Amino acid sequence: MSWTEIQTLGVKAASGAGVPPAQALAFGAMLARHVADDGPQGAVEAVLSEPERIVALAHRVETIVEAASVNNKPVSATEKDAGTRSMLVSWLTALPCKSELEIAGSKVRVSLSLSEPSARGRPERLYLNPSLSEQLNILAAKTYVPDSDASRAGGAGAGLMELD
Repeated sequence: MSWTEIQTLGVKAASGAGVPPAQALAFGAMLARHVADDGPQGAVEAVLSEPERIVALAHRVETIVEAASVNNKPVSATEKDAGTRSMLVSWLTALPCKSELEIAGSKVRVSLSLSEPSARGRPERLYLNPSLSEQLNILAAKTYVPDSDASRAGGAGAGLMELD
C-alpha cells in the first residue's frame, strides 16, 4: 500500500472507532509513520479496540507540542507500555516539524523545532499485517453511508442521479 492509502485508512478506521475528527487525522499520520518505521503493528491493533487511548495519545502529543512552543528545551514523557511508547514516538516523528528523540527505557525525551520542517522521507510502499489491515477495514466500513434509496436521494453515491 502507499503512504497515502495507509494514512487515509487510518483516519477512516479511527473515525469508525469513534475517535473525534482532529485526533483521527493525527492518528492516520501516525499510522503511516509507525508502519514506515517498522513499529509494532500489534500495538496499533490493541489501541484501535480502545479509542479513548487514541484520544489520550493525541492529547499527550498536543501537550508536548504546546510545551515546545513555549520553551525550546526538550520535553520528557514517560510511558511504561512498550506498544504505547512506540506509537507515541511514531506520533511525534509524524509531526510536520523537525523532531529529535532520545528513548531510554520508559522515558522519551523530545526536542521539536517547530519552525523547521521535517526532513523525514516517505517510502514508496508500506506493508500492513493482514490482521491489522482487516481490523482497519472493518472499522473504516463503519463510516460508509448505507446502500439505500434514502441515502442515494440524500446525495450518496457516484453521481448516479437521474436528471430530467
